[in-house]
Amino acid sequence: MAANSDPSAKYDPPITVTTVRAQADVTEFAEGDTMDSNIWTKHLLDTYGFQLKNTWVTDSAGYKDKLNVTIASGDLPDFFKVDATQFKQLADAGSLADLTDVYNTFASDLLKGKLNEDGGNTLKAATIDGKLMALPYVTATMDGAGMVWIRKDWLDNLSLSAPKTMDDLLAISKAFKNNDPDKNGKNDTVGLGITKDIFTGYGGLNFFLNSFHSYGKMWIEDPKDKSKLVYGAVQPEAKKALSTLQEMYNAGEIDKEFSVKTSTQLTDDIVSGKVGMAFGTMANPINYFSKSVAKDPKAKWEMYQLTSVDDQPVKAQISSGIGTFWVASKKSKYPDALVKTMDAFVQKLFSDKAEFKFMYDGPNLKYHTFKYMDVQAWGARKNLDAYLAVNAALKSNEESKLNPEQKGYYDQVKAYQGGDAAQWGTYKVFGPEGSLGLLENIVKDNLMYPDQYFSIPTDTMVQRQSTLSDLLDETYMGIILGDSVDTFDGMVTKWNQLGGEEMTKQVNEWKSAQQ
Repeated sequence: MAANSDPSAKYDPPITVTTVRAQADVTEFAEGDTMDSNIWTKHLLDTYGFQLKNTWVTDSAGYKDKLNVTIASGDLPDFFKVDATQFKQLADAGSLADLTDVYNTFASDLLKGKLNEDGGNTLKAATIDGKLMALPYVTATMDGAGMVWIRKDWLDNLSLSAPKTMDDLLAISKAFKNNDPDKNGKNDTVGLGITKDIFTGYGGLNFFLNSFHSYGKMWIEDPKDKSKLVYGAVQPEAKKALSTLQEMYNAGEIDKEFSVKTSTQLTDDIVSGKVGMAFGTMANPINYFSKSVAKDPKAKWEMYQLTSVDDQPVKAQISSGIGTFWVASKKSKYPDALVKTMDAFVQKLFSDKAEFKFMYDGPNLKYHTFKYMDVQAWGARKNLDAYLAVNAALKSNEESKLNPEQKGYYDQVKAYQGGDAAQWGTYKVFGPEGSLGLLENIVKDNLMYPDQYFSIPTDTMVQRQSTLSDLLDETYMGIILGDSVDTFDGMVTKWNQLGGEEMTKQVNEWKSAQQ
């Protein structure tokens, strides 16, 4: 059996390590492969001497509830993924293994670097009383910075220019509703596409709010006292944004049925040519707009920076990145297996031993093999770094320095440039005209506003956050649909009474402790 003091040691004979997981939506396997037996599980067995066994597998939507049942039973697997609330509950119950020593022993410099790319904030959130109680999911939160996507062919049809101000954007919305932008002779288009999930990126209104210097469900610096934090969604700046949205809704510039529509239904409307503008992020061409372009090759989606309601620049809100952790059961004999699993992920994707087949494999890269591995660490700059590397390789025609993921994007961009229209989505993100180019400017100009609270939930958040969130959803939606904007003020009072005031107190106690 492997000695804990030797990072290179392999369990011999092999051991079995248990976990549970959600299977990523639309996961395809090569013949003979399954979630229990695939390129990653075989690599872990061959390299570290442990067989990873899924006690159960469910879809993404059902994972949290099924895990809660498992937690309640007390029969925990060796390691597993949790959200911030579950992490706090398990830590408070004394159910988790202290990972400090196994992390220091088995985490490579590469993994430690990835987990510190955000300044170490997520590692701090995973540390309780000086002990590392989880491995955090560190991903590129900057990728969530907002931009507005507009049908450039509709702008051209109406002789409209790119928006520079919020007034420009509102004028475009009005023109897309009233002036037949698709030139089909019918009044069948709307200006702005949104969904029932108001506080989201794609199809949500977070970035619309940001244009009014208002922020959704996140903590921001108190404008009156920078040493304190306040909750963005209950600040008065939201009222002007909501009033504007109500006017747009009444004018028919927003779909009358948006309050019951999902992101999938919004995408259907976009694909059918009914919507000319939506707020979102750099990834939207791959996830959504590629379907529009595939159906209508004339559709030209272009991304633009968020526009301001005044002369002050807009800062797009992004999350703190605190939300997902991997933990090991205190009863587990093999907490090192969690660290080794995450380390294996970064080694096979980002080191000089990386292999493309661990990212994508099969004909036309149909097998997204990275999804087979649940324990992941991408780092805070992964996609922006990929964009810069791909475009440097395109200019120099030298691809040898690309890692496997970057090489995949490079090949798809080259394929699009060679006439493969099916690669438009990747081209529009990673290519020379890609959305990550706009993100690069947003980063350079410091036009992002991260959530200022980066820790696990406070006690009041655990108890009251769901109720307070529902109150915000109902009030914002009601105002857009026609309620008086002044109902916002009553909501703020109620929000404070139902736990918001106590939550704000706890958040500021945390902030004081950081200083």
